[in-house]
Amino acid sequence: MSPNPIGTRAEQLAQALAERIVTLVLEAIDVDALIDRIDVDKVISRVDVEKVIDRVDVEKVIDRVDVEKVIDRVDVQKVIDRVDVNAIVDKIDIDALVEQTELGSIIARSTTGVLTEILDVIRAQGVGLDDFILRWGNRLIGRGGRVAGWPEGPPLLIERKAAAR
Repeated sequence: MSPNPIGTRAEQLAQALAERIVTLVLEAIDVDALIDRIDVDKVISRVDVEKVIDRVDVEKVIDRVDVEKVIDRVDVQKVIDRVDVNAIVDKIDIDALVEQTELGSIIARSTTGVLTEILDVIRAQGVGLDDFILRWGNRLIGRGGRVAGWPEGPPLLIERKAAAR
């Protein structure tokens, strides 16, 4: 038994009364009307944004981001239109790029190869033209055989042929 039964009974009655009053007040409050009376700008002005940001778990936010949806919303053409290609190209150091790659030697080799092939074609055409002119000259003069006194060919080649026999 409690030392003061009246005090305990009074506390129980006060507690029950408080619970009933709070319930009646909460039921009587029109939340929409209460929200309409709140000055949102004043509430926001009192919010410490830095503290709110410090409480945000950025990793959780990132985990919830649907990257595919973000990518779908990006207008790639607009991004491309905003890129200044000339500014990018101006920043490229071509000399350093050529030094760091074998591009210089590739260009030199390919140029040399092309020039060699061109010279070979010109030489072959020259030999073919010589042979063509000789045949036509012989036809015009009426010579079908060898002309007496004409050499058999270039002197260095004839000497090599004779040495090889």
